[in-house]
Amino acid sequence: MQKVLEKLNKFFGAVIALNILHQIISSAGYLTIEMPLLQILYSASIGLFAIEFFIRAFVERRASFLLLIDGMVLINQVFFSIYDLRILRLFRLFDIFSQSRFLLPTNTLIKTIIKQRNALLGSQIMVISILLVVSTFIYFLESSVQPDVFGSIPSTMWWGIATLTTVGYGDVVPMTDLGKLLASFTMLVGIGMFALPAAILASAYYEEIQKKNFLVSFEAIASVPLFQELPIGAVGKINEKLQAVLVSEHETIFSKGEKADSMFIIEYGKVKVEIDNPVYLVAGDYFGEMGLLGNAPRNATITAADDSKLLELTKSDLEELSEEHPKLFEELELSVSKRSSN
Repeated sequence: MQKVLEKLNKFFGAVIALNILHQIISSAGYLTIEMPLLQILYSASIGLFAIEFFIRAFVERRASFLLLIDGMVLINQVFFSIYDLRILRLFRLFDIFSQSRFLLPTNTLIKTIIKQRNALLGSQIMVISILLVVSTFIYFLESSVQPDVFGSIPSTMWWGIATLTTVGYGDVVPMTDLGKLLASFTMLVGIGMFALPAAILASAYYEEIQKKNFLVSFEAIASVPLFQELPIGAVGKINEKLQAVLVSEHETIFSKGEKADSMFIIEYGKVKVEIDNPVYLVAGDYFGEMGLLGNAPRNATITAADDSKLLELTKSDLEELSEEHPKLFEELELSVSKRSSN
C-alpha cells in the first residue's frame, strides 16, 4: 500500500511539474489552453488535482498550509480563472519530492530558516527601523528641493529600500549635499545589515549539516561490530570507501529481486526487513551482504522504519577489502550462514 501511495505521489508530482511548465511556456504565446488537445489535458489535470485534493483532505483531516493553497488554486481554476495560479502548486511539488536525496540540502535550508526565524525576524526589524530613520531624514533634507519624489515619508521609502539594498536604481536620487552624504552612509549601513541574515543562515545551515553528519566519522565505523576486529588501518580504509545515505521513514532502500550491488550498515535509525515475520535492524546492524557474497538478487524488500542514516559499501569495494583483510570476509560469511539457517 505504501508503495502504491509513493507511486501516486510521484505521478501527481509529474502532472504538477507539467502544468507549471505549460504555464510558463503558454505565457509566451506557445501551447495556449485554447488548443483543443491542450484543453482536454488541462481539464484532465484539473480533475486529477480535485481527486488528489479530496483524498488528502480526507486523510489529513486538517487544514494544512499546502491543502489551503491547493484548494485556492483549484477553486480559482474551476470557478474564476482570474489569474493562472498553477505556479503556487510548486509548494506541493517540493512536498512530494521532499524526501528525495537531491532535495535534502533544500529541506535542510528550509528547516534552518524555520529554526532561525526569530533571529531572522530580529534582523529584519532592525533593517525596517533603519529604513524608517533614513527615509525620514532624507524627507527632511530633500522634500523642499524635490517635492514630487521626496514629498512624504512613504514616498521616500522607495529610495530608502533601493539605497539600503545597494541596488541604486537611479530613478530617485538626492540633490543636496547632505542628502548625498546620507545616501552614502545608508549604502554602507545596508551592506552590513543585509549581510547579517546571510551570516545567520550560513552558520545555522552549517550546524544543521554537521548534525546530519554527511561525512562518515572514524569513530562511527570503529563502533560497528563487523569492523571491531579489524586493524586501525583497515578501518581507516573502510572509512574512505563508505558513502553516507540518508533515508526517510517508509522509504524503500531496495526491493526483492533487485540486483545486489552494495551492502549497508546502519549508523542510526531503524530498518524493516519485509518477510513473513518482519525483522527490524537497528544501529550497528548491517544488511545486503547475502546477495553480494552469493551473487544472487535481493531476497527481501527493506524499508526504513524511521529516519535513518546508512553507510553504503559497494560490491567492488567490498571485494577489494576482503582480499586485503580476510577477517572481514570471514565475518560476513559467518553472518550469511547464520541468517540463512534462521
